[in-house]
Amino acid sequence: MALEILNNHKSLTVAEMARQIDLPRTTTFRILENLVAFGYLKRGERKGRYSLTIRVRNLASGFNEDAWLTEIVRPLAIDLSKIVIWPISIMSPRNVRMSLRFTTDTESPLSLDYYNEGLRLPILSTASGHVYLSYCGETEREIVLSALRHEKPDVTNMLANSPDIIQKIISTTRENGFAINIRSPRALEPGKTNTIALPIMRNGQFLAALAMRYISVAMTTTELKERYLPTLTAIRDQMEEELEEADVDI
Repeated sequence: MALEILNNHKSLTVAEMARQIDLPRTTTFRILENLVAFGYLKRGERKGRYSLTIRVRNLASGFNEDAWLTEIVRPLAIDLSKIVIWPISIMSPRNVRMSLRFTTDTESPLSLDYYNEGLRLPILSTASGHVYLSYCGETEREIVLSALRHEKPDVTNMLANSPDIIQKIISTTRENGFAINIRSPRALEPGKTNTIALPIMRNGQFLAALAMRYISVAMTTTELKERYLPTLTAIRDQMEEELEEADVDI
């Protein structure tokens, strides 16, 4: 019953669950902790809230759609940030923009600027956007580009009416397996940071972009590829492997 209740809620505390199943809090606590031990629930460290894990496959139809992020991609992104030190971000498409789903900005001592999760960034002028356009389906790409062509022209979407340039971006990105933005127009100090982004794929479909920002004067593109690209690629590959093994609907 506890799993069924949590399948309809994002998370619950012991007290909230006790009211839902009409049992004493001590009994409820033992039930929840047993489910944690079996790997079906996870407990938030700060607020003590319980939520379903990705192991609950029989409840996939009601499973929190962000399970792929919270249980697989986010922990690996945190591990990656500890290795490379530079801030790591996870971006996914939403309403013809790239949405910041997770970032280690506040944890990285090398961050020049701090972005909040939920921030929307333009597709055509960001590395994550270029990766998205390069690896999403052809029909989806045409819909997005058509929508951008109908927006008011500005510095972030001026490429929408330049199909040859867009095709070159796509070809280069797919050939390299990553995209690099040498100027971040949304940075607090424009031009001070560059971004490299790699696609995170699942079942042949684009899921999100793994991005790393770095101070532009800290290294050349060649140094970036030699020092950081292998690590970024390895962690991205691990994300994709674990996403495949998770076997849940996303």
